[in-house]
Amino acid sequence: MPGLIHWHPVLLGKHLKRQPVGVRVDGTDLVIFRTASGQVGALEDNCPHRRMKLSLGKVVGERLQCLYHGWSFDCQGAGESPATPKLYACANKFDVVEQHGAVWVKSPKADPEFPKFETDGYYNICNLFHKIRAPLELVVDNFCEIEHTPTTHAFFGYPLERMHEVQVEFQPTDTTVRVINHGPRKKFSTALRWLLGIGKNYEFMDDWTTYFSPVYSVYDHWWQCPETGRENMVRWRLYIFFIPVDPQECMLFTFAFTKSRYPGPAGGARLFKWLMRSKLDYEIQLDVRILEGLADKSTNIDGMKLSRFDRVLGLNRERIERIYRGNGAAATRS
Repeated sequence: MPGLIHWHPVLLGKHLKRQPVGVRVDGTDLVIFRTASGQVGALEDNCPHRRMKLSLGKVVGERLQCLYHGWSFDCQGAGESPATPKLYACANKFDVVEQHGAVWVKSPKADPEFPKFETDGYYNICNLFHKIRAPLELVVDNFCEIEHTPTTHAFFGYPLERMHEVQVEFQPTDTTVRVINHGPRKKFSTALRWLLGIGKNYEFMDDWTTYFSPVYSVYDHWWQCPETGRENMVRWRLYIFFIPVDPQECMLFTFAFTKSRYPGPAGGARLFKWLMRSKLDYEIQLDVRILEGLADKSTNIDGMKLSRFDRVLGLNRERIERIYRGNGAAATRS
């Protein structure tokens, strides 16, 4: 379980109600449950008695009860057998916290730093969950380059006929990869331009940094006048976490924030929260469609004909292997 040495979001808090929920993270099956008092527990989804999935059981008070024989476990994994009261049983537990509207887990044997959310002055628009039938590396590849935005995305990105004008800059460190893009914006309605405060000749600005403990990217999106440096009225900041389910599937957790210079609470963002959420969810669904339509889902990049926007692929893979998986030198897998 190399990935579980890091804190991972595994479930949106709003999806954890009275029933336990089974999730798979990096090949490990977990059960997440909320007790009557509101405490959240995370155990291996495998009863130590007869290997029943604990996620098929139910919460009774402060304990999770197995469907098979009624054995029950608290949030620390301590178990009780109704038929043999003196029998000691213990389910494997995981450290768990609920923050930023999501449930996060890690191995109790690890002591990583929790991901930092720098959102002072920002308003939380929404938290989204998507599942993608593609390996971790390919999902990260898609979300860490902008060459696909002209043909894939409806709102963010750049027009295809002017992609050659887009400037890209890479700023890698030993533990992160930062990419900065700017260039001609896509065309959209006058009403939307007015709402966002985008001038006629403004460029689209795209600045993100990818981290690998766990694997996630922080994106800043806005529009700006290239002559004066004046920005539009609204900025977006997205925290997107890439969580492997197994070698062939990935979960995506998106924490979306906005900052507005308009007057009023949250700069009026609350009034258009539904619209922003809908547009962001739609844009991510377009990414999901592209990734699930790949003809070859091998993660090996050898032999590919890569463009000037694709340098990030090799940088990300080296850090995934070294930092996230702890494999030292970079490696590619087929």
